[in-house]
Amino acid sequence: MREPEQENCIKLSFPINAAYVSSARLTASSIASRMNFDVDEIEDIKAAVSEACTYIIKTLSSNAGGAFEINFTLHKASMDIRITARGVIEPATPDDIGLMMIKALVDSFKIGSDDESNITISMTKKHKVSIFN
Repeated sequence: MREPEQENCIKLSFPINAAYVSSARLTASSIASRMNFDVDEIEDIKAAVSEACTYIIKTLSSNAGGAFEINFTLHKASMDIRITARGVIEPATPDDIGLMMIKALVDSFKIGSDDESNITISMTKKHKVSIFN
């Protein structure tokens, strides 16, 4: 009998300040490495987290103070990353370079807001599947 997949969740909160993007990026890299993602996948995750954090900070920079939260949900074959902040943002334009880059780096991507004025960027990165396995 197969055991159910265990989920692990890591939650972090950072001030809305560009100085903390590198900390978020380093944390994402460390978690991805611990999950045995390969070097290319780790680089994709780091870049996607960096772009998502930068997008939120840039968009919410007019709000003094505040924080954004990053949730990493770890699965056996993938990592879900959700970045959430409180604030009103303008709708994303389809030609935003940062968002296009995120879409190219991860397997699924979604940006949205809820009724409580929270903006959320959700991403999933799956382990590569080798044709030799």
